[in-house]
Amino acid sequence: MAGGKGRSKKSFDRVLSQYKHKDLVFKLSNYPILKQLGRKALDVDNMTLTYMPVYENIELPVGTAAPTSIIEHFIREASDHLILSRCPCRSENHCKDFDPYFGCTFLGPAVRRVDPEVGRLVSMEEALEHLHQATEMGLISCVGKFRGDAIMLGVQKYHHDLMTVCHCCPCCCLSTSVPLASRETRDTLTKLEGLEVEVDEEKCNGCGACVKVCIFKQIEVVDGKAVIGEECKGCGRCAMVCKQDAINIRIEDPSYIDACLERIGSKVNL
Repeated sequence: MAGGKGRSKKSFDRVLSQYKHKDLVFKLSNYPILKQLGRKALDVDNMTLTYMPVYENIELPVGTAAPTSIIEHFIREASDHLILSRCPCRSENHCKDFDPYFGCTFLGPAVRRVDPEVGRLVSMEEALEHLHQATEMGLISCVGKFRGDAIMLGVQKYHHDLMTVCHCCPCCCLSTSVPLASRETRDTLTKLEGLEVEVDEEKCNGCGACVKVCIFKQIEVVDGKAVIGEECKGCGRCAMVCKQDAINIRIEDPSYIDACLERIGSKVNL
């Protein structure tokens, strides 16, 4: 593949050291001039990211595959696969609950330019196994197109050839700063097509466990019952921790997979 290489490991580590400023960066998106500069730098018009809930009791149309099949599809379609040597968020935050060296997955031709000390090229089968391991570990994967990752890897010139698959924990993920951003920035994280998160008020005892795990600050307890906010991103963490089984996640549209594949797939050349 002709062209330059991505960042050296030293440069990559230097970029990741800025993780500590993530809250400030998201807050700056609330200032009009800085927001416009950010939109241009990150190519926001071509940015889209979606969490794939792994809640085992998700309600799906009969004969319809689970959301993780969307990521599996992209992995199978991709020409190239790469796993980072470490998770940028967990390693910089010194995560105590999840392995900091269980790295993100990246797909597409651009990964061939990534420095081998930053990430290793793997087979399709290895990438699928990595995804399944992430689910077993309790991580929730987010897939999409984000130029910021291309900048991190030093392949920003080829960002249209790079798909992101982050394996996120609730304590360290960059998304924990999303509530501090402007509404326009927050909306680049798109809830999976057709997905609904609902609270069964008869079962809910208002314990607040769901509030604590919602990294998007979209759940509150009102009059002793959990209430889901309009900006819920559908990650499913709330349902996973609810001991009362009071939170239901369902998808009624059998075409939801095709809709998501089209939205994300149209942004990236795999």
